[in-house]
Amino acid sequence: MDDAIVALLIFAAVYVVMVLNLADRTVAVLIGALTMVGLGILSEEQAIEAIHWEAIGLIFGMFVLVAALSDSGFFRWIGLHALKMTKFNFLKIFVVFCGLSAFLAAFMDSITVMIFMASLSIEVCLILKAPPLPIIIAEICSANIGGSATMVGDPPNVIIGTALDMTFIDFATNTGPIALFAFAVNLVVFGLFYRHILENGKDRKVDVQKIMEEHKDLDPFTAIRDLRQMRIALIVFAFTVTLLIMHSVLDLLVAYVAILGAALVLLLGGRGLDHLVDKIDWHTIVFLAGLFVMVGGLEASGILSDFAESLSDISGGNVLLIATIVLWTAGLLSALFDNVPLSAAMVPVIQTISAETGVALNPLAYTLAMGCDVGGNATPIGASANVVGLAVAEKNGISHTWGEYCKVAIPAMIITLLVVNALVLILLF
Repeated sequence: MDDAIVALLIFAAVYVVMVLNLADRTVAVLIGALTMVGLGILSEEQAIEAIHWEAIGLIFGMFVLVAALSDSGFFRWIGLHALKMTKFNFLKIFVVFCGLSAFLAAFMDSITVMIFMASLSIEVCLILKAPPLPIIIAEICSANIGGSATMVGDPPNVIIGTALDMTFIDFATNTGPIALFAFAVNLVVFGLFYRHILENGKDRKVDVQKIMEEHKDLDPFTAIRDLRQMRIALIVFAFTVTLLIMHSVLDLLVAYVAILGAALVLLLGGRGLDHLVDKIDWHTIVFLAGLFVMVGGLEASGILSDFAESLSDISGGNVLLIATIVLWTAGLLSALFDNVPLSAAMVPVIQTISAETGVALNPLAYTLAMGCDVGGNATPIGASANVVGLAVAEKNGISHTWGEYCKVAIPAMIITLLVVNALVLILLF
């Protein structure tokens, strides 16, 4: 059987296993990667070379920094400060919490952001006797869009940026403005969908003093578990982000910068922070390594270049049409599948399209990133933030169905992606 067909069947089988949750996704990807190597689709040396070590290093370093912030109580602390600003007005809570989710997700993994934002939202909604699910869904979509603003936000951006040797500034100046507009549009769309809930909450009279007296744990300072650790983690995080912004000028790899930040926070924190290494999401790191090998197998088999040629033929070489096809292909596929493996598989595709048509590669990369990030909002399995945010809700007894999620998220995704499409063509091409 042709290598391309075998590679595609293996990749598709792993995808089905992940989507149907038939096995742990890390185990599924590792088996898929080993099968491709075992069948000779790519050699052991090619498998090692296929792993984007810079992406692995960047994600590892940021995981350590975020774990230090999380362990100190930072996320609950900043969330409670945001809550205090709203004076428990539900409309303001909706806007501020969505904005905070987007902002935090631009600089750290959206999984951590959603664990804390979803938990806090449920706590607040129970006090205000408001339904938590609408705000959690809105926060999920906001986090995914916010993560598209920088190279260290959503995992697809990390994968695309490191694979193509792009910089933090490249993403911030190109996807950043588009993400800001997309967030505003998304917030308005959700506001319209949930206007009856927000209007009821807006008119509800709230005795702030009484709530604070009854719920002492809503005082921001009660969230701080280790003030010294929080200060160290925040200083090191700010230092790391500064170096990420300047890494191209200083001729530093983004992975080196992130690992340097991780080393500093562990060193300055002393022995008390050794346990942070245990809190790193090793499953995700191993999953990405296996995924890169599988994508390397697809690339070696020639199937990705064939797919790229098909997209180029459909576009007829029209630059604007190529950009639109890449955006909507990524967006619609991200709605059905996790956007992390999709982005990894699409990087070689846009490289081939760029080489064959002469379209600049970087604008195609930003377009791909926006498609993966925004498209992932459409379904409960489109992105990691979706899965985690809804899992937190389920854990707290808040059930949901695909229908409840999709009836709002799909229209919001389509409207937002239409706006992104226009902005991409105007600003990038």
